[in-house]
Amino acid sequence: MINSTELELKAEQLLQQGKHFTLVTVVRCESPTSAKPGAKAIVTFEGDIFGWIGGGCAQPAVIKTVRECIKTGQPQLIRVTPTHQTALEDGIVKFNMACHSGGTLDIFIEPITVKPLLLIIGASPVAQALSKIASMSGFEVTVAAEDTSNALFSSAVSVLDSLEISDGHFNRMPYVVVSTQGKRDEAGLKAALKIASPYTALVASSKKAIKLLEKVAVTTFSSDAINNVRYPAGLKIGANTPEEIAVALLAELIQFKNARSESMYTPPDIQNESANTNSELAAKPPESSSCCSSK
Repeated sequence: MINSTELELKAEQLLQQGKHFTLVTVVRCESPTSAKPGAKAIVTFEGDIFGWIGGGCAQPAVIKTVRECIKTGQPQLIRVTPTHQTALEDGIVKFNMACHSGGTLDIFIEPITVKPLLLIIGASPVAQALSKIASMSGFEVTVAAEDTSNALFSSAVSVLDSLEISDGHFNRMPYVVVSTQGKRDEAGLKAALKIASPYTALVASSKKAIKLLEKVAVTTFSSDAINNVRYPAGLKIGANTPEEIAVALLAELIQFKNARSESMYTPPDIQNESANTNSELAAKPPESSSCCSSK
């Protein structure tokens, strides 16, 4: 059985890799069960299990719930049982056990989600305002701007005094906002286009943005990278001041983040999940009495 130190090391490793995961704990059991109260495991969105929470009877229900918990960010208490119990305490989701081994497990699943990354290029008033409200809204914020004082930004914001940012600087894909606004605009946009990102926005008027994109289009950047740049950035709320523009930007960013598919919650290799896990879950619809059917 894996010990607490090993679990802590695995958790730290997953966090450094930018992966979301859950801490799964058996809190109650009715024999016969192989897992006992206090048994713990780290379970990833992909279904990888590090630790011990019981055998194959409980694992499909746990993995299904793990994915929901990571997507919603909310913990969940589940009961895996062979009985046809209909009355449950509030907050418990029941899964019928298909195995013949019997026993009941109450399992608490707590999501450990990684903060989304936001890279702001530039130190304009909009950049300063965005960095503040984005960090307050749960983003891990990095600002890249040359000759910039750290005093312009809160202590929660990482400041890089350079636009030379390699794609490997971050351990996961950041969202990118270019807010240079007259100070090294072309260099800032080029720096942004070098970063693999699902969302790249340029704070500029349409006219200025088109001219900047035309300039960088003649370099080594692909047409897809150019076409994916959003401008004017932010939701259309009639923003005028730097603070209002920052609010519009953050609103659009949150909207984009929350509307993304499940791939947002895991690295791209989620598509390579084991066929066993996929078939096990897909073959058991909610209305069945399988171990993946919640009642």
